[in-house]
Amino acid sequence: MYSQLRTFKGYVFLALILLVCMTGCNGDKNGNESASKTPAISNQPNAISQVQKLDPREVSIYYPGPPQRDVAIVEDEMNKILKEKINATIKINAVDWANWTQKMNLMLSSNEPFDLVFTAAWDNLNGNVAKKAFIDLLPLMNVYGQDIKKNMDDIFISGNTANGKLYALPTQKEYASQQGMFLSKEMVDKYKIDIKSIKKLADLEPILQIIKDNEPDMIPMWANRNWLNVLPYEYLGTLKIVGALVKDGDLQVVNPFERADTKQFFELMYNWNRKGFFQKDPGLNTDPSVPIKAGKVFAQWSQLKPGADGEKNFVLNHKVVQVELEQTPYTTTNDLNNSMLAISRTSRDPERAMMVMNLLHSDAKLLNLLVNGVEGKHYVKVDGNDHVIKLPDGATAGETGYSPGNNWMFGNQFLNYLWDNEDQQKWQKYDAFNKAAKSTKALGFFFDSTNTRNEEAAIISIWDSYMDGLTTGVLDPKQNLPEFILKLKKVGSGKVIAEMQKQLDEFLKNKP
Repeated sequence: MYSQLRTFKGYVFLALILLVCMTGCNGDKNGNESASKTPAISNQPNAISQVQKLDPREVSIYYPGPPQRDVAIVEDEMNKILKEKINATIKINAVDWANWTQKMNLMLSSNEPFDLVFTAAWDNLNGNVAKKAFIDLLPLMNVYGQDIKKNMDDIFISGNTANGKLYALPTQKEYASQQGMFLSKEMVDKYKIDIKSIKKLADLEPILQIIKDNEPDMIPMWANRNWLNVLPYEYLGTLKIVGALVKDGDLQVVNPFERADTKQFFELMYNWNRKGFFQKDPGLNTDPSVPIKAGKVFAQWSQLKPGADGEKNFVLNHKVVQVELEQTPYTTTNDLNNSMLAISRTSRDPERAMMVMNLLHSDAKLLNLLVNGVEGKHYVKVDGNDHVIKLPDGATAGETGYSPGNNWMFGNQFLNYLWDNEDQQKWQKYDAFNKAAKSTKALGFFFDSTNTRNEEAAIISIWDSYMDGLTTGVLDPKQNLPEFILKLKKVGSGKVIAEMQKQLDEFLKNKP
């Protein structure tokens, strides 16, 4: 079921559904109409003639990640498929992580036309939905996304539908997570570190001290705001809008920054920074890509899954091992929407954008071009196995010209080829991982922040001004944490939490 390819029958089906649907069905139900429409097509004897009736379109796609040297080569190969199937071409836009938020905010505020964009719960999905930045995908998917509907587990759709609308489409992948760390395998082996003894973050301290004392060219741990996720909370919007449930707790929405375990976490970070465990100027030096890729970092936070270290090893020139700090995998709403594609309300052809999305969930060749590059140049097939790939002879991981590390961002990940150093049972283990996960009580709840947009904008501004300093131990939590909490209250954190509680109670009342 995970290796389905679109066949000629699929082309005919696309042609038929184009015949029976007027193109006006793509309205986003919020008064945002697309700048142009995919034309209706008269009856034709075959799928090729149907495609020829479509006007040519360029579909742009934006995602966070390092720009790739060979992106134009990849686009050319993808365009061969897209032109034949939907008379479209693609423009891939990778934006460095450090610039991603600013770039997206500018594009959205300036109404810049673009089509597909990566989004996630942790990437201000709720805020962008409240600003009507994305269109409702369900009407489009019902017409142009039949392969998505056929292949996608319903939990992805039902868990992300708010008020009958779907504003972003999840990547088909694992829908559970464990919080943990990647550790340098070289150092683990060198110092004979027993990774099974690491059960919580504090257990790393003596190990970090060993690295600090004996490896002067290595950063013991890379500190950043993302590892707030190691705390036992289910965030109901994003990390930045200060409302969460305690995992395995009751259904009372809390401000996690007011709780003792968060304070203890910040105190630990403050002590670790004073001991020299973190990078230089950690509150300002927040981009880990260069030192991590170079093998200069011993420990880094990550959301884990089966084979996560194998995926990471491909884009690095050294190896890591993973350590789970959360013993039970959980499925939360944020796990269902932690990797998604949306269609911008400024898209000039939402129908064609949905057709591209549909192909990324059904066409293995197209998807693997986007995530792995061009066969023969960026990878080669392993003899005797059409779904296992390796680096070309003489090539170095991460240095082929196209190794974007974006395979978790797009389409149906179960169609991705496996690298020869990955677990060949990876997809089966994903399935078992999903089934073993514990669903939280609020699974499927999607917070509508329309009524609290002003408060959230002020909260996010305050959050941004404090969080890097608190999570990297630059700010003393004894002084700065109470100050941070007080400022949040003054701009309306209580109102946001109350609105979350109201919506959550209503959701639970109506939940089957």
